Amino acid sequence: MGWRPVLLFAGYLLVAPPMFVFGPLVGLLLLSRPGTAREWTWLAIGVAWSAVWLLDTGGLGEQFVRATAVLVTGSYVALTAWRPSNRLSRSLAATAGAGLAVAVWMLGLGLHWSELSGAVRHDLATFDRMARAQWSGVSGATQALSDLSAMADTVSTLYPGLLALAAIAGLRLAWTWHHRIAERPIGPPPAPFTGFTFNDQMVWGLVAGVAFMLLPGPEAARLVGANLMLVWAALYAVRGLAVAAVAAARVPGAVLVAIAAVALLLMPFVLGGLTLLGLADTWLDFRRRLAPATGGFHR
Repeated sequence: MGWRPVLLFAGYLLVAPPMFVFGPLVGLLLLSRPGTAREWTWLAIGVAWSAVWLLDTGGLGEQFVRATAVLVTGSYVALTAWRPSNRLSRSLAATAGAGLAVAVWMLGLGLHWSELSGAVRHDLATFDRMARAQWSGVSGATQALSDLSAMADTVSTLYPGLLALAAIAGLRLAWTWHHRIAERPIGPPPAPFTGFTFNDQMVWGLVAGVAFMLLPGPEAARLVGANLMLVWAALYAVRGLAVAAVAAARVPGAVLVAIAAVALLLMPFVLGGLTLLGLADTWLDFRRRLAPATGGFHR
């Protein structure tokens, strides 16, 4: 097993709720009828980690995350049991279904978005106080924490979109690790990253997000539009990165290192450029054009 999947898995667990990857992974392993010690070991780890995370007490914000994770897992496993697929559309469908179920759950409990947003800001403020107490003597930590604190309102506004991205990434990661762990994995293996793509009609999701943001309407519509734009922009940025990875195969390693160093300094502009590149790929299909020079990419 290469080190890149391990780093991706570990990095995901550091920044996202573990249930978004362990829950689907457990479900996929059960669907493939585990029979080896490796499969049962991973099942035990996944169940134990998920149980500890789900049973931990917390406020409204944490309960919202737990409900979302459980519904995403259930939706994804049910769809996979019906018809296994390694397409991004499967992760999107499971996430969208869970989002709708969470919205119904909130309505049933009489919860309003303002309450959830306030709970998220409260959790962020608590984390900020704890981090400042722990890292008070570290050079540069105070400024970094101040920058993070200033983003609290933005994070609370885009919280549904951030959770949706965590869910999509977790489902894709779970599918990849299922095929690494299972003796008899279900469905087709994950496609290489350089082949990352999705239905070109998804561009209408980005259009809908822009429309919700710009057209006159209630605040709730602008909130939906902002979160739609976040999710769709992130997906198109990943698509642009896949296109760049195909093109990078023709670039010498030393040049790639220099480009990566510059990209780190100009990250906001790089992300914007990757998003535009992924969006342009909808019509220009760059990887098909690059196929003869890079060894061949086929949709």
